[in-house]
Amino acid sequence: MNAASSPDLADTLPPGAAAPFGRPSWSGLLQFSLVGIPLKAYPAVRTRDVPSGHLLHADCGQRLRYAKHCPVHGAVDSAAIVRGYEYGPGRHVVVEPDELDQLRPAQDKALRLERFLAPAQLDPVLYSGRSLYLVPDGPAAEPGYAVLLAALVQRQRWALGRMVLGGHRQIVLVRPAGAALALQVLHSPEQVRSCPLAALRLPEKAGEEMRLAGLLIDAAAGTIDWTAYRDQAAQELKALIEAKLAGQPVATLEPERAILPLLQALQQSVAAQNGHAAAPATRTKAPRKRARRTA
Repeated sequence: MNAASSPDLADTLPPGAAAPFGRPSWSGLLQFSLVGIPLKAYPAVRTRDVPSGHLLHADCGQRLRYAKHCPVHGAVDSAAIVRGYEYGPGRHVVVEPDELDQLRPAQDKALRLERFLAPAQLDPVLYSGRSLYLVPDGPAAEPGYAVLLAALVQRQRWALGRMVLGGHRQIVLVRPAGAALALQVLHSPEQVRSCPLAALRLPEKAGEEMRLAGLLIDAAAGTIDWTAYRDQAAQELKALIEAKLAGQPVATLEPERAILPLLQALQQSVAAQNGHAAAPATRTKAPRKRARRTA
C-alpha cells in the first residue's frame, strides 16, 4: 500500500509554506527493535508573523529596561545571582550550575519507538504544541523510512517513543502525515489534570434539539478548506498598525451576538444554513480606546 494514498491523511493537513526549511532541529537514528533509520527533523510550524511589541516610556518613547533588583539591597550584579528552588513558603535551596548539569541527559541521538497504538487511544490533550517533520537523512535511509511509513498507514497505527530534544528527555508521538512522518512532542501524563466536570446525563436521541444539532453538523461536514483558517489576530494587529501609521481611523469590531435559548438558537442556525434566516439579534459593545502613537 502506498503511504501517500491513505484516505483522509492528506485532507487533515493544512497547506504547507513554500519557505525553505533551513537547518534541521534534530538529526539522529530512529530505532524500533533492531531497525535503525537515519533521520533529520524540521519544524512543522513557522513562528507567528506578528510585529514585535515593546513596553515604552510614554513621555519619551524609549524602551524600558529591567534591572535585577533585590528588595533589600537594590540593584544586583549578575555575578551575585544564584538559582534557588522553593521548598517552603519563602524558603529556597540553592542549586549550583554544575549540579544542574549532572541532571541533564546525555546527548543521545536516538529516537526510540517503544509502542504502537491506534490513534483513538491518544487524547489530544497530551499534545504539547511542538511538531516536527521527520525526513530520511540521505538516500540509504529512504527504503527503511518508506517501509515504516507504509506499515503504519496500512495498520492504522501511530508510534510512541522517547528521545532527547533540546537537551530534555521527551515523550513523542510519530505518525503518518500525508507522504511523510510527523513527530509530536507530548506532555508527560502526570501533567494532565482530570476534567472537573461531573458526568452528564445525555439527552434523548429523538429530541428536537438533537435532530437540529445533527442537521447543523451534517451541513458543516466534509473536506476542510484550510485557506479559510488564517491567523486572524496577526492580520488584525498588522492592519491596526498600518492604519495608525497612515493616520486612518481604526476599524471597529463586529457587535457581539445575543445569547438565545438553545432551541431557538438551533432553529435559527438551521434556517441560516438553508439561506432564509433573519439576522440574529445583536448587542452593541463599547468602542475600543485608541492607543497613543509615540514618536
